[in-house]
Amino acid sequence: MKILIAEDDLVSRTLLEKILFKAGHEVVSARNGAEAWELFKRSPFDVLLTDWMMPEMDGIELAQRVRRSGLPAPLIIVITALALREARARALDSGADDYLAKPYAPEEVLSLMDSGLRRLRQGGGAAAPRATGFRLPNMIAVGVAASTGGPPTLLKLFSGIEATADAAFFVVLHGPVWLFETFLPRLQAQTAMKVSLGEDGLSVRPGEIYLAPGGRHMVVDAQRAVIRLNDDPEENYVKPAADPLFRSLARAFGRRTIGVVATGMGRDGTIGAGYLAAGGGLVIAQDPATAILPSMPQSVIDLRIAKIISPLDSLGGVVSGNIKKMAKEFAREF
Repeated sequence: MKILIAEDDLVSRTLLEKILFKAGHEVVSARNGAEAWELFKRSPFDVLLTDWMMPEMDGIELAQRVRRSGLPAPLIIVITALALREARARALDSGADDYLAKPYAPEEVLSLMDSGLRRLRQGGGAAAPRATGFRLPNMIAVGVAASTGGPPTLLKLFSGIEATADAAFFVVLHGPVWLFETFLPRLQAQTAMKVSLGEDGLSVRPGEIYLAPGGRHMVVDAQRAVIRLNDDPEENYVKPAADPLFRSLARAFGRRTIGVVATGMGRDGTIGAGYLAAGGGLVIAQDPATAILPSMPQSVIDLRIAKIISPLDSLGGVVSGNIKKMAKEFAREF
């Protein structure tokens, strides 16, 4: 069989090549989705094994392009470290036939390919993403995650963001319940946009900032563009957490999203940022060198999810500039 590998990590790419060569397959490798897309257009393949998080073009976009191309489609398997049920569903919705979580054993790769090809030859391959009839809200969603050192960082961030009618902002700040009520007036003093604590059923409006309240996760209802609060278990040992918010923004707004991961301890926001990126959104990380605690933005950078890394002093301007750019891009759709 002729197999195309799209994987930006050299170690992972080499491992896959060895597994497949040893099994007697012809293998062609690409360092990212853009390279793989060009190779696919030139020559047919039986199998596409693609990493999810890659520069230039990620595996989800690659799978979608392959399905939409009209060319003979191979078996598509998405490989990623995002080993969650929601991640698997996102991969399959993109048009992939199956999903393989890292780390994996050689026999898992070969077994998944074998069973997938059998289904494909019987006409059982995955269908292209289904149209839901849901129309994206006519605004851009900006999700912001911050933890330790968050209050001064957020004040600095929003002091640099221009008031806009093109975007709504959703902020998760880790901290005790009392912090949110005392922080809200401080944040309001830094911006001309209205700042509110998130409430269940509150309609989302452009030009406003919604701060997740303490003790509950804040998400956006993809069908109604309203805020929902839930009492689901902690994620990443915190509640509210950024990951649930980011996942909901990816579902509700698709590529009209910007995710900002700022100062903080731990990894909250990393997996959610992966969903935003996979949906075509933009992920921006605060430069860890300017963060009070660098763990959160560094985690997003290490997984190559962040497309832009910005020091805190210019972070607000970077966000504003990309809101304008995105609004212009989607102006015909609004």
